[in-house]
Amino acid sequence: MVDELIELEEEEYTSQLTTPTFNRIVALIKPHWRWMAGFLAAIVATAILDACFTYINKLIIDQGIVPGNFNLVIKYALVYGGVQLAESGLVLTFIYLVGILGERIQYDLRKSTFNHLQDLSLSYYSQNAVGRLMARVTSDSGRVSNLMTWGLLDMTWAIVSVLTSTVFMVVINWRLGLMCSASSRSW
Repeated sequence: MVDELIELEEEEYTSQLTTPTFNRIVALIKPHWRWMAGFLAAIVATAILDACFTYINKLIIDQGIVPGNFNLVIKYALVYGGVQLAESGLVLTFIYLVGILGERIQYDLRKSTFNHLQDLSLSYYSQNAVGRLMARVTSDSGRVSNLMTWGLLDMTWAIVSVLTSTVFMVVINWRLGLMCSASSRSW
């Protein structure tokens, strides 16, 4: 008996993000808007606190180390530690919220896909392997869920980090901050 290796070609779908696709993505998030709002608030607060470290370091050096005021160094070090604890709590919060949000989106996607598969004719199942369909449902819903959560997290973190870093650069030295901002837009 000879075992034959059957290879099934997986169809690759690539497309641009269009308005209908974006509206479908927003529709996935809508029922979970509270989780999304909490997640976005936590990520924005985390990114802002993350940018504060540079300013606190500046204060430690300029007002504590250079003049030799070690009481002020200790004070700013305690502030630094407090900000670090607050940021740790916010990181834990947004990781928890993004996990919950991702699972809820994935559940909704799988449920709607299952309902759609129930409406298809039996001839569809005679032409397509059920195991392959289930694998696609599982992997594709996981991909969309990851895009909606971790992709959004990365994008939000990056935007807020760049904006808050620019603000702190301008606060520390407005001329240098404006030059850095202007030169970064040229590339």
